[in-house]
Amino acid sequence: MKAAWMERTYLIDGCPFYTKHRKGAGEVTIVFEAGYGTSSETWTSLLADIDEEFGVFTYDRAGIGKSGQSKNKRTADHMVQELNALLLKAGVKPPYLVVSHSYGTIISRLWASRNRRDILGMVLLDPVSEDQETKVLPLLPEEMKAAYLKQFILEGSHAEFLTSLRQIKHQQLHFSDMPLLILSSGERDERLKHAHEQWVNLHRNMLDISHQSGWIQAKNSSHAIHHDEPHIVHLAIYDVWCAARQQMNAPAYQAVN
Repeated sequence: MKAAWMERTYLIDGCPFYTKHRKGAGEVTIVFEAGYGTSSETWTSLLADIDEEFGVFTYDRAGIGKSGQSKNKRTADHMVQELNALLLKAGVKPPYLVVSHSYGTIISRLWASRNRRDILGMVLLDPVSEDQETKVLPLLPEEMKAAYLKQFILEGSHAEFLTSLRQIKHQQLHFSDMPLLILSSGERDERLKHAHEQWVNLHRNMLDISHQSGWIQAKNSSHAIHHDEPHIVHLAIYDVWCAARQQMNAPAYQAVN
């Protein structure tokens, strides 16, 4: 019998947050964190094939989707506090397995740094890097730089985004042997060749935050890997889960080219 999905709205600091939650047959809950300005609807097609062994928790951050506006600053620090409060109110207890995309990876990395014992493993999809504005942005064509900066009206300002990057840079803890998989997009415009190479290099550098980490390139995917090649994301989730269960003491992954 399939577990029922529960849709609830919880008030955090006066702001209504929309959540969608399914209990699993086991104890582990997968917590999904969407990219900048993106609602939890982004995970819909991926969730259909998540094994019922896992609980699932998705939500809309403040100002996005079905959630209201928050008076708090839209930085990773405040978003982590809101996520903690939501999980507590929803009664979703650890252990957690984290799947996050783009800017959501900054939030989930900061959350995991503050709640390390609650996190079994992480899957980061084409993650934002704390160094991207100095390493990648200068390599973009001028019109793409403008488009990049223009997006920061959806969920916090560019200044708040930069604050979030500083927060993870200063507060990132090493995750010891926690299984970590990083998936990079593979699709690129020839004009973005050097920028994309630097983007991937930043992902490889991120592997250092865990002793048990690995990298996969989703060659046929754009930035939205979970839309373009969801099967790769599913495999990554189960790979991390299996590694967590076996409590491996050595690196379990190799880069996939």
